[in-house]
Amino acid sequence: TVVPPNIAPLNLKVLEPGRKFCLRVSAGAGAPVEVFSTGGNMRLQPGAWRKLLEANRGGELRMDIYARRESGWLHFATARNRIAAEEIDPYVVYRYIPPVYNKWDQISIRQRDLRGFDERILVDNQRSRDPGGNSAGSACLNCHTFLNHGASQMLLHLRPARKSQIPAMILARQGRAEMVDTRDGPAPPAAYSSWHPSGKLLAFSRNRLVQVFHTAGVETREVVDQVSDLGLYLVDSGQVQAVSEISRPDRLETFPVWSPDGRYLYFSSAPLLWPDNKNIHLLYDKVQYDLARIAYDPATGRWGQVETVVAAAQLGKSVSLAQISPDGRFLMFCGHDYGSFPIFQPSSDLFMLDLSQSGAAPRRLDEINSGRTDSYHSWSSNSRWVVFSSKREDGMFARFYISHLEAGGRFSKPFVMPQEDPGFYGRCLMTFNRPELVREPVTVSPTELMRAINLATRRP
Repeated sequence: TVVPPNIAPLNLKVLEPGRKFCLRVSAGAGAPVEVFSTGGNMRLQPGAWRKLLEANRGGELRMDIYARRESGWLHFATARNRIAAEEIDPYVVYRYIPPVYNKWDQISIRQRDLRGFDERILVDNQRSRDPGGNSAGSACLNCHTFLNHGASQMLLHLRPARKSQIPAMILARQGRAEMVDTRDGPAPPAAYSSWHPSGKLLAFSRNRLVQVFHTAGVETREVVDQVSDLGLYLVDSGQVQAVSEISRPDRLETFPVWSPDGRYLYFSSAPLLWPDNKNIHLLYDKVQYDLARIAYDPATGRWGQVETVVAAAQLGKSVSLAQISPDGRFLMFCGHDYGSFPIFQPSSDLFMLDLSQSGAAPRRLDEINSGRTDSYHSWSSNSRWVVFSSKREDGMFARFYISHLEAGGRFSKPFVMPQEDPGFYGRCLMTFNRPELVREPVTVSPTELMRAINLATRRP
């Protein structure tokens, strides 16, 4: 395993039998860190841990575990890991949600400081209140998006529970939050979004989602795009623009993401198999999305022609959730059997395409994938780390895993996001998804976000 030099202590639990246990963490320079326990829960001292990692960037990190038994102390084989030279972005913002489909009232958006264990709740449907004492109720807090890995500009999607209410986008800038109205005639409002690197416009998808339930396979839930296309939101003027090339009536277009230079918009695209909105339940597992892109000139606002980057027919998988490394070299995406909602599909794996090599084929990332759902990934701003969501432990609860991009475009063995209590994941009945790595803490306050959310949910 390769760990960032600014990561929280890798607290762990020893599962071997014994009366007493010892964990000794050492490296080439600095004093070793030792901890003793009678129950097997090993919690490292944060200060000593930070000093050891900082003094040994790029060096080896050794972990020795001892268990005391009737015959004396037993020393297990030394675990040899490595400390990377490059840091990971210190904050991850994510959605914390039950693993069931109908518990919107327990959703929260949280911010975790990866250098330690401090966690901040940005919005919580159960506990957050606006100044008037009103709660967010059962609104679904959905995708959050940041500009260039900063936290001063944030976008949050809100899907109210009542059909009489209209979904909304909450835009937070310089500590203030406001509702963004992206309605344009009968088309659905904005959902998944991506900031243009200039900060002047947003690409967003309009999705009319429908849930489908079945009895086949391990996972019985599906989320299907009944209708979807792409549009633009001009931040300063508040105008919404339609682009005919990426809002075709015979296609499903979703999950937009800008290239770091702002000259290409990548997205997932599939043929619409139900133009009359009939027989969706019979056709949803026949839909496979290509990865497409369209050229854009920021100076003139002109668009090129849509081109296919990865064809689903050639990959044998549907493509969703493309994310490009900030240095522009690698594009990571989810590949799964069908549809555009990988979190419910055990077949979902992570793939990567080297954009610096013309004609290169995408590679399945076998070094970090598991036999269960791997999805929702985010790059660090230095393009050397990824955080992704995985259900590898039990197939039900998604946890965050961290991996380092090594030379040659391969990733190190992933490790789960550290927790202060080594037994946390064993009793946590919530799932982690939609991680977004950022360099700084979110500047808008929970009170300000709740004020904007409550105004949005009161709209007719």
